Amino acid sequence: MNTLDEVRRNIDGLDQKLITLLAERQQYVEQAGRLKPHGDTQAVAAPERVAQVIADRRRQAAEAGLSPDVAEAVWRAMIEAFIRLETDINQAE
Repeated sequence: MNTLDEVRRNIDGLDQKLITLLAERQQYVEQAGRLKPHGDTQAVAAPERVAQVIADRRRQAAEAGLSPDVAEAVWRAMIEAFIRLETDINQAE
């Protein structure tokens, strides 16, 4: 990759793969929202699970050569968005 356009095309390709993976992740989140007790916002938010996931992703990021701080920021934003979606599904069931 010798040009900015080449770099951007590669980033766009990776982004498409990430979208596909996030769509798959969303399916699991939606199912979790249906399985948790209806209206139980604490069960949906699952702060202990969030803490565990963040710690695991920081470790995995460091092992993969990704900044753990970047990984944590991305996962926190993603988890927050998915919790909102899961809450909506859980309350609708």
